[in-house]
Amino acid sequence: MGLNSFQTSGNSPGDANRCHVGILGMGTVGTAVARRLTGSDPIPHLQLTHICDRRARDKQARQPDAVARLTWTDRFDDLLASDIDIIIETIPGSEPAVDYVRAALLAGKSVVTSNKSVIAHHGEKLLALAERQGRQLRFEGAVGGAMPIVRALGDGLAGDHVLKLQAILNGTSNVVLSRMEATGCSLDEAIAEACASGFAESDPSEDLDGVDAAAKLAILCGLAFGVRVAPAAIDTRTTSRIAPTAFAKAKLRGGTIRQIAHAAFDRAQRRLEAWVAPTFVPSGTLFSTIHGPMNAAIISCAYAGDLMLSGQGAGGDASAVAIIADVLAIARDRAAIVPAPVLTPVKDLQGLSDSSIAEAV
Repeated sequence: MGLNSFQTSGNSPGDANRCHVGILGMGTVGTAVARRLTGSDPIPHLQLTHICDRRARDKQARQPDAVARLTWTDRFDDLLASDIDIIIETIPGSEPAVDYVRAALLAGKSVVTSNKSVIAHHGEKLLALAERQGRQLRFEGAVGGAMPIVRALGDGLAGDHVLKLQAILNGTSNVVLSRMEATGCSLDEAIAEACASGFAESDPSEDLDGVDAAAKLAILCGLAFGVRVAPAAIDTRTTSRIAPTAFAKAKLRGGTIRQIAHAAFDRAQRRLEAWVAPTFVPSGTLFSTIHGPMNAAIISCAYAGDLMLSGQGAGGDASAVAIIADVLAIARDRAAIVPAPVLTPVKDLQGLSDSSIAEAV
């Protein structure tokens, strides 16, 4: 079998060497990606050609001309049968998204996804399938929005041993908590403002209860420590019970409150401590300065010490940055085969310890 243009590395000028892209799901994130790829500031070597959405006809009519002129369909099989090289998957939830990702890889397409549920629950098997198929599955946008933590752990820190992760991974909770801190409003009032600004769903329970951050933390534990942990096994404490008085008490202690995702791994004992909880953070530290829909992380390493990352964590534009970076990584080396991770179970999984509870709200 001869190599097609996707399988051949290199970025020679000309349309024949363009990487053809399709989008599955035209919600907030998919729309942001489509408008970036068809906007007045074109991205070299990428050409968006197809969009698939179950309400394709209605959504096509509401798009700018450059997006509306693309090939639209409500049938996923049309994407599989097309000449696109990469499918960008942006639909919510694990089902049926995991089936779409699997089918795309089996059809010879590489996949970029912003779906944390798919990667947290099925990522290990899907990455192995991508390797067998000689294709790539990338997922930077599934964890930190525009904060490039997946690439930092997977590539930048590959020569180190990560000891501990602490992070703000949920933009909605951070919007709510930082709004309560700034104005003294109630939780319900902060949620209503977050919804009106587009930073919260009408039902933000998965964000406030730590479910969203736990799924992202499970992904990061695989990248940082090489361990397999189910999101549901991670100890989570809800943010929904935080009252304005909690911020007044935190201020007296010299700090504030943020939803923190924490993971520390003892390789010798194969013991993982992992939890998500609203937590006291001292003033002057990274997390105390993170406001609104921002994410942040402190990665503690054996040799490099502490590394800090921050960036926009919520909204379509932030996710689009991460997604397009992944698409470009594939386009730059189209024949690359990325080895699938080998994850092992932890011997001992611990939640909030006594010392941690003292700092949790």
